[in-house]
Amino acid sequence: MNDKTVFDANSAMGEAGDNSIDQPETDLQQFYVQNGAPSKLSEYEYLRITDLTLIPEPQPVLKISGEIIAAAEDIFTISGASKSGKSAFVSMLIGAAISETGQIADGLEGVEVLFNADKKAVIHFDTEQARHKQQRNVKTILKRADFTTCPNHYLSYNIRQLDIDKYADITTGICEGASDKFNGIHSIWIDGGADYIADVNDPERSNAAVKYFEELAIQYHTAVFIIVHTNPGSDKERGHFGSQCQRKSGGIIMVKAEGDISFIEPKILRYAGKADIPQLMFQYSKEHGYHVGCGVKSMESDPDKKAELKMADAWKVCEKIFSGPNSYSRQKAIKQIMIKKACQERTAAGIFALMNADEMILKGEDDNYRLNKQYSNALQ
Repeated sequence: MNDKTVFDANSAMGEAGDNSIDQPETDLQQFYVQNGAPSKLSEYEYLRITDLTLIPEPQPVLKISGEIIAAAEDIFTISGASKSGKSAFVSMLIGAAISETGQIADGLEGVEVLFNADKKAVIHFDTEQARHKQQRNVKTILKRADFTTCPNHYLSYNIRQLDIDKYADITTGICEGASDKFNGIHSIWIDGGADYIADVNDPERSNAAVKYFEELAIQYHTAVFIIVHTNPGSDKERGHFGSQCQRKSGGIIMVKAEGDISFIEPKILRYAGKADIPQLMFQYSKEHGYHVGCGVKSMESDPDKKAELKMADAWKVCEKIFSGPNSYSRQKAIKQIMIKKACQERTAAGIFALMNADEMILKGEDDNYRLNKQYSNALQ
């Protein structure tokens, strides 16, 4: 393989003229022209965000327990060790995406995928599986979604046989054609996102690859799901590519396994709190011929996870109570916690103590407590 950058802006997304961003004329641009103000700044007005900028709320694509996990115009990462159950979980989600209901069959409670009533394209790229294994997975997805044969809008491609430097061009061409044929794209699934580059530790190519997936999400107003392996014996996604996925993804869900049972674990969520997402379990069923839900993993046997969720819940309550300029004395803060949590004073006092001990809040000279903005920034 040569040294040319795989993800060249022109080769991956089309010529610059075809992929240029429209620059809508704004009232401020007209003001600049009419009043002789510097025109240079007006060229960038389309990138500016103010409190009055009209920005639609992100369209949810994946929800768990009513919380938004993945949204349109964003990328989302599903990670896990080899044989942890990633492909089984992805099959569940794709099955819901092509189904007539948007629900996952057979008991993975609380997981819902944006209902695809218009039958927009659901596109799946596999860089890892042999063709016969991918076909077996496709048949499983169809069975779960109650199809006897593959619907036209479900497009699953095996690109493993291609040279790596062809992956982006092929992906772009398929997305363009699918968007035209099906009047849009519901979701894109990249099973083996790290395989789009030769070296996952190459910062330049890793950044370019993740940027490419972001551009697909924005261009087609869809969600791009990237499936990534973790390092052996670690929860860290592979290489610099994995690190960039962490920084840029709207969320990361890990799939883990204990014996024959797999479960999901929220790792990074931009739209929801981790404490709101249960560790849903699933396992293979011979009767069904695919993985089915089998309840929620108990936190009692995992004290570290239990403590982490407890702190996450305390921070969520903290943000609500101490939002904006709000400040309270200790006793008034405890009363606010009692209201928000619908709990007794003793429980509220314990939550306040956690907030204070972890420096989620800071005491001012007036003896009132306020939100610690540095704590908030550290979580971004």
